[in-house]
Amino acid sequence: MLLAMLLVAAVPAAGASRRVALDNGMVATMTEQPEIFLEAVPEAGEGLIRFAQRLTGTSDTVERIAEANGGRRRLLAGVRYRVPYGLLDDAKKLAVIQALFAADEARADGWHHVIPASGPQFDLWDIARWLTGRGENFRALRDRNQMADDSVERGSRLLVPRELLIPALLAALPWDLDEVGPHGLTYERSGGDEHAVYRLKAGEALYSSVVVRFTGRTYAEDVNALAGEIARLNQIPDVTDMAIDQAVRIPLDLVQPEFLPSGHPRRVAYERGLVDSAQYSNTVRSTRLEGITIILDPGHGGHDPGTLYDGVWEATYVHDISLRVRKLLRETTAARVELSVRDGDGYGVRDQDRLPNSRSHKVLTNPPYLIEDTTPGVHLRWYLANSLYRQALRENGGDSEKVVFLSIHADALHPSIRGAMIYVPAASLRRGTFGKSGSLYDRRAEVRERPQVSYSFKQRTKSEGLSRQLANKLLASFRRNGLAIHPEKPIRDRIIRRRRSRPFVPAVVRHNAVPAKLLVEVCNLSNPEDRRLMQTRAFRQKMAVAIVEGILAYYGESDPPTSRTAP
Repeated sequence: MLLAMLLVAAVPAAGASRRVALDNGMVATMTEQPEIFLEAVPEAGEGLIRFAQRLTGTSDTVERIAEANGGRRRLLAGVRYRVPYGLLDDAKKLAVIQALFAADEARADGWHHVIPASGPQFDLWDIARWLTGRGENFRALRDRNQMADDSVERGSRLLVPRELLIPALLAALPWDLDEVGPHGLTYERSGGDEHAVYRLKAGEALYSSVVVRFTGRTYAEDVNALAGEIARLNQIPDVTDMAIDQAVRIPLDLVQPEFLPSGHPRRVAYERGLVDSAQYSNTVRSTRLEGITIILDPGHGGHDPGTLYDGVWEATYVHDISLRVRKLLRETTAARVELSVRDGDGYGVRDQDRLPNSRSHKVLTNPPYLIEDTTPGVHLRWYLANSLYRQALRENGGDSEKVVFLSIHADALHPSIRGAMIYVPAASLRRGTFGKSGSLYDRRAEVRERPQVSYSFKQRTKSEGLSRQLANKLLASFRRNGLAIHPEKPIRDRIIRRRRSRPFVPAVVRHNAVPAKLLVEVCNLSNPEDRRLMQTRAFRQKMAVAIVEGILAYYGESDPPTSRTAP
């Protein structure tokens, strides 16, 4: 009796007009309003945060889940709690829609929706918000289905075209493999396995022309491992002796979204993300970067040398480039320049090619952190950047577009790859709340200011858009200055490691509050030519000049800095 009373308290019965049981004791519910919910029972020992993460994929939804259950934050065993449909992860959204609308069909042209013959009454706006994510799309549905008005009749059918569908439903649609994709890719499905097929051209190799180009893997161990896997799949005995026009099959789950068939859900979701972020662009124009704050972050340092190849420490040389950028900005522009990490006590630029290695780098938090451990060395950087960002907003009237953040690094990729590459933060990979705790962190004023961070969809999407714009300006400047650029997709929004690991955004930009932020890999130290150039002051100065010119271009300036020569 008590359990029944608790169930009624947690989920009001009055609104439950249609209920369909799912797996694991979950129930798909449509109320009379009409609203859609998933009802679920907490697992053993599960609190509200873990409950939210399990069903929605993020803890950002905790407050809205509590609100949907009368403000209850303490979950009771054996009681079902409501999760609003719009908060669910993609798999559960699809399961709920399929349960409540069992007659619906996923076809190649889109989602064929059948209005149930009984149950709650709803209109075209409701269909649009459930199936496309935006009620405002009702007009597009009305026009596509040649409807006289916005009313829907029970038993009638309407098409929701694939370009309007939410990703959860898009993923359920079949797609057409009978097309020719980018770079002449074709596609095949055999025995349940799906592949992209590429035919090698003269001078092309399996490593660079297949693995690096189509799978997004760049690190040497990942490229070598996947090249071996693809060679075995295609029964290639010797990857160094392959015929021109040889067909190479690549498992479709390894192929990056821009190389998938045009209707594939991963490609559609990827392109939709690009469209969403492209609506944001920098509107600030500044003469000589007046009123602009530049935060420079030399990668690694201290007991974390970063990439170490033939005695060349990444941290040593990217710190030198950062100092050169700082010097140019201070001497030739009016920008305010902040450095996140310093080697020793000065900011002097060494007038020499080969540089001595050092372990005295510290993150310039309050108090400073001498980098002895990689993990806090990374996290304290974004805490510091966020504090500097808030300070800049107080001083510039709250204009978030007057701040940029650049983390300067050098890659350790497959040795066949040369040139610079830039990472921007993928909006889809920055969900959730994050923060660090412990005495090391709690001692820092920047951490105490705001221990945890989370960003809304709009903030994440705007950041990706502004960052892409800044990255394009930098790459254009690199080209003008004759600097090598990664030959395949030099702007990337995630790092992909190993066969089954999830893609991720580097922490220094993932948790960073500055809207326009980049991680810039100036070269590939595994490549002999890049490594040789990095050990020359001329290259490092040219890179610094190109970075400054790119920032100037981002703010509408076309004149290069005057201090072009090495100090």
